[in-house]
Amino acid sequence: MGKKKSLWSLLNPFTWIAAVFGPLLRWLGLMPPPRTDGFENLSTADVEEAAEQAKRTEEAIDAIVRDMSPAEVVKAYASASPEDRALMDLSVLDAEGQDWLQNLSEDDLTLLAMSTTAGCARSLEARAVKPIYRKPIDETGEAEILKIPAPVDEEEEKRAFVAARYRELFHARGVPNLNPRYVPSGTIH
Repeated sequence: MGKKKSLWSLLNPFTWIAAVFGPLLRWLGLMPPPRTDGFENLSTADVEEAAEQAKRTEEAIDAIVRDMSPAEVVKAYASASPEDRALMDLSVLDAEGQDWLQNLSEDDLTLLAMSTTAGCARSLEARAVKPIYRKPIDETGEAEILKIPAPVDEEEEKRAFVAARYRELFHARGVPNLNPRYVPSGTIH
């Protein structure tokens, strides 16, 4: 019976069209919809384990936030995106500190995000943005001492340039220049 179905599928023109255009459609990203079979090996133990894992993750995040100092909370709030700021727990700060932090502009929050933790603590204490930045890392190391060319050095460079062009353009008789980089202006090729 299976062979009859395959024979009938060979005679079906829609199968031909699918065979011709299927790879092209897959290449363009037009894949068939995902399977909706659901989970095959799902048990209540798996669901309970996932719920317990989520609970442990939330407890770990809460413990980390509880252990944060007010300055670290200010830095984390300033570094977070606007969507994440709405979800942040600011209970470590007093009411005035929370009000001050939530009323800062985006520019002030950017300054605090670039600041050190000590700068965030100073800003929180003064209720004004007073960032402290890290010292920039010296990228070059030591300063390079540049040499000023002397007239003698310039003359030597000119002499070497002219000698190289002369050796390239004027070979011995009968020796062709197979790779000319400089062509005299009077020659026609």
